Amino acid sequence: MVRTEAVTFYSDGTLVAGDLFVPDGLGDGHTATGVVVCHGFGGIKEFFVGDIAGTLAELGHVALTFDFRGFGESEGRRHRLDPHDQVRDTLAAVEYLLTRSEVAGPRVGVYGTSFGGGIAVAAGCATDQVGAAVCGVGIADHTRWLRSLRRQWEWLEFERRLADDRRRRVLTGESEVVEPEEIMVRDPHSAAHEEELRATYPKRAFTLTLADADAILAFTPVDHVRGDRVPPLMFIGVEGDALTSYEETVDFHRRSPEPKELLTLRGITHHEMYQPQHLYGVLESVSGFLGRHLAAP
Repeated sequence: MVRTEAVTFYSDGTLVAGDLFVPDGLGDGHTATGVVVCHGFGGIKEFFVGDIAGTLAELGHVALTFDFRGFGESEGRRHRLDPHDQVRDTLAAVEYLLTRSEVAGPRVGVYGTSFGGGIAVAAGCATDQVGAAVCGVGIADHTRWLRSLRRQWEWLEFERRLADDRRRRVLTGESEVVEPEEIMVRDPHSAAHEEELRATYPKRAFTLTLADADAILAFTPVDHVRGDRVPPLMFIGVEGDALTSYEETVDFHRRSPEPKELLTLRGITHHEMYQPQHLYGVLESVSGFLGRHLAAP
């Protein structure tokens, strides 16, 4: 059995809302390894990540999910998607998790899916408090990724819009408000998936600005694995992924130092990785990876 608790913590002075999943039997000196679970592009903790965290708790970990600032139940400017802010929110979640008496320190793990995969890696490389990071169908290079979703003329038009918006921000202080699909172009399956999400979770609907697009383009997760504080990394990729190319996963893994692992899945879609508890052995493999690298020396 797993106990769930609504929690809050602060990131850069902004109140962040989270859900903590704790295996039964912890407390009174009994502890377990901890893991922070990060959602993807514009996600909220209402869907998917809670199921992942709950399953990881069933497998013996104390798991924390949360809404990034500006999304869901967290405070902050609505729907601002700056990956650098999201890394800081993740680091705050790590710090909070280590304050919990149920968590065995001194390190925890970080697990991220899709856009959250690169966030998890970057956060893991920013602190010694992360002992292992897992990147599921993540992105190594955001500029390469956003360009891969467009035809050449569409990419040139996107660059022109961004340049015009930078001038607008200098002159007016305002950035053009856009639908998220104008930044992350969705393939047909992802578009259908998004439509279903918004029907089921009305709070999922959000807009961004072209300033957010600049922030996303300026964030290159693979650059973070070049430092001297890289934790053990696990990458999970899907062959034939139509939204975040499998080549992004392969390149991320190739350019990362040891110790590292690569798990390749076939015959599924990008969004099925949002519910890996239904994919035989995936979260069991993640749990084993976390257990090996978070065990006390």
